[in-house]
Amino acid sequence: MKKNIILTATVLIATVLVTGSCKKVLETQPYNIVSEDVVWANTANAETFIYSTYNSIMNDYAGGGAANDNDEGPATDSRTNNTLGFDGIYGASSQVFTETTNQFSDFGFNNWAEVRRCNQIITQVGASAGISASDKVQLIAEGKFLRAMSYYNVVKSIGRIVWIDKVLTPTDNFLLPSTANPTETYQYIIKDLEDAVAGLPTTKVAGRANKYTAAAILSEVCLQAMAYENYPAAPTIGATDPLLTEAITNAQLVISQGGYALESNYGSMFNDINPTSNEIIFGIYQTALNTTCDGTPMQLMVANVNNGTLLRGGGTPLFTAAFNVFEAWVQHGPPQNMADDYLSIDKNNPAIALPWNQTSQYKAAVNENAVIPTSLIPQATGETSVQHGMIKPGSTETVWTLTNQNRDVRFNASILSDSSSRFYGEILTTGIQGNATRWLKINGFAYYVSLSNMYWRKGVYNNVSPRIYVGVPTDYHYVITRLGRVYLNLAEAYLLKGDVPDAVAALNQTRTVHGQLPASTAATLTDAWTDYKRERRVDLVLENDYYWSLLRWGRYGGAANHGNAPGGTIPELTEVPRVMDISKNRLAFSVVQGPFFSSNNVRVFNNQRRYLMPIAQTYLIQNPKFGPQNPGW
Repeated sequence: MKKNIILTATVLIATVLVTGSCKKVLETQPYNIVSEDVVWANTANAETFIYSTYNSIMNDYAGGGAANDNDEGPATDSRTNNTLGFDGIYGASSQVFTETTNQFSDFGFNNWAEVRRCNQIITQVGASAGISASDKVQLIAEGKFLRAMSYYNVVKSIGRIVWIDKVLTPTDNFLLPSTANPTETYQYIIKDLEDAVAGLPTTKVAGRANKYTAAAILSEVCLQAMAYENYPAAPTIGATDPLLTEAITNAQLVISQGGYALESNYGSMFNDINPTSNEIIFGIYQTALNTTCDGTPMQLMVANVNNGTLLRGGGTPLFTAAFNVFEAWVQHGPPQNMADDYLSIDKNNPAIALPWNQTSQYKAAVNENAVIPTSLIPQATGETSVQHGMIKPGSTETVWTLTNQNRDVRFNASILSDSSSRFYGEILTTGIQGNATRWLKINGFAYYVSLSNMYWRKGVYNNVSPRIYVGVPTDYHYVITRLGRVYLNLAEAYLLKGDVPDAVAALNQTRTVHGQLPASTAATLTDAWTDYKRERRVDLVLENDYYWSLLRWGRYGGAANHGNAPGGTIPELTEVPRVMDISKNRLAFSVVQGPFFSSNNVRVFNNQRRYLMPIAQTYLIQNPKFGPQNPGW
């Protein structure tokens, strides 16, 4: 199916308004303001306002949002061990994972300008004499979808909102109260999404919501809402919970009626190869007409190394291009914690998939008791080896074969590891004395290289010419929700019902199609949750999901959080990052822990307050009705 793409509102505003009401616009003063009569005069003009509202709301679900103040970062993944950051990426999240935020920290409570735009859409479209009745139904539903998305971005962090469902005027009382608890907040959001599902069309226009977009989001919102029932007390989720039924119903609606299909080439839907893949339910699309590399996440994913650096630092091999291919500002990369969740197919039993260092091929090839000389793998100050190994004499395996062959195909689609694939015509080597190793940074020869010896491949375009560099124009897109995510929402809902077979069947959709792994055969609730959590992590990495999912699972407790009580500590958020060094000959490795940069090894989780961030105290001072403050703050 051909998809029309909504790019950015900037170009469309001029096109639609001038085309739709050219004479009226040009003859009206002042010339730099479009009157409301013109904006809401017809469907085309109203849509222009709606497109620009998408820009202001949906970008919060892309690279920026809660963790960063721009679209260049990995959003909330940097609060977890999905990615290991330094400089700006570290600074954007370190106060969260070190628990050094305070009650004055602002996590986006004030979304009122966005909500006003949504209420304008709902009110003005309804009152317009120039918009048909059928168009009104769809546009009002779109306004409600956008309002729900704006509030959902707030509730995930803070739990409470200031609910506004009309266009406020100067005579209205602006000292409004906040919602009493997350449950009240989610009731408003869910109602808006239900109305959106009912009123939005089924037509697919990339970059614009349809019926199935709203249903996909609703399936996930219901999971979040259940997790925060009774907050701060434990939720009471039963197999007959209406929200559980609604999550399943909406996920099944998308799967059975949406006409979407899982993408067999997983990595392609996050780059230039297949940006409008039929798996994508909603994406944000930017054009090279007004986008450059430094306005995308790619700028902070690619290294800054050249042959001069390598000659000084002893890195090999030299690059073959006649110009500096790698001159970006990488500030984060996947640590070993993340890489370990990409399973490998066992050579002796191809029907099972295991962590790479638990497979039969690993056990046959590696001596974990061998002493690794520092001449082979040095150890940096402040770091400690927590696992190491050397290939046994006579084995045909190498560290490269053990970490790359028979691996979940999403590993190489998402991550550039040592000599894993050709990238912009070059092979990156990240072991000792490699051309993109962290040791170039440790030894002072380069600054912008990954701390983890691995780089992100997911979300990096292949066709930026001549290279990914400041000021170079590029198309770019962000995947906000897709069919794989819906299958995983469905799996989680079935787990909450205690329906292990249906949960495993749902998670196996992404595991087998995207990962090309043998299907999970988990038969107990505990094993199913383990496989599900791993699957969701690797499939949705860098899609602004893992942090929120960890909080949600922590609120559930039990098998969803390592047997801990609901609302307890989340072990994944106290685990320190790990990095693997590989010897130049690829016959030895050492996995180390350390600070790597600043306080990356300080991972604290205070379960009395982390599940919801504060309403910034400044707002409570201005209007006490926003209170009381969230627990623990």
